[in-house]
Amino acid sequence: MRIAEIGLTVNVIDQRGHGENNNPLDDRVLEEIESATQFCRQYGKVVAVGHSSGGRFAMSSSADFSIGISPALASDYGGRTRELLDNLRSYRVKELYRGINHQIIKNLPEWKYNEQNPTMILYGSRDVPEIVDKCKNIKCDVVDIFEIKNALHNDIYLLEDTFTKVTEQLKKWFFICKNEQL
Repeated sequence: MRIAEIGLTVNVIDQRGHGENNNPLDDRVLEEIESATQFCRQYGKVVAVGHSSGGRFAMSSSADFSIGISPALASDYGGRTRELLDNLRSYRVKELYRGINHQIIKNLPEWKYNEQNPTMILYGSRDVPEIVDKCKNIKCDVVDIFEIKNALHNDIYLLEDTFTKVTEQLKKWFFICKNEQL
């Protein structure tokens, strides 16, 4: 809702396996994101925003802009991280089978910056260590990358600092777009 407050139209996806969507998380999750992206194009430029694997999906989408919050950028994670992420997700994600999220991420192409689709990345200073390392080691001067102090993987999307950074970035992107007549 914070995005709507700055004057943008918002479409929130109840992604398969999450919330009230009764479809289990499976490899069609990207199809859902692409369908929503194409639907939203009728209203103008599209920004995909997601957290964790949703952040990676957002960054892999065809949206005009993407924001990855603690995005799962690695194609695979070590056993401890997999266990941690599974435990953080197990009570709120309905998977087709345990571990499918890791398989979906593993099958995605490695994320690379595309100047046609500007990207912002946020991660928590107390996030999953492998996510922090991947975010810190991105070598691209044009990606806006921010560390949110004291944020954990499971609370970063609830923090005021995250909302502030996201809304500032959206205002920047849409102010530039309006001035350039994109």
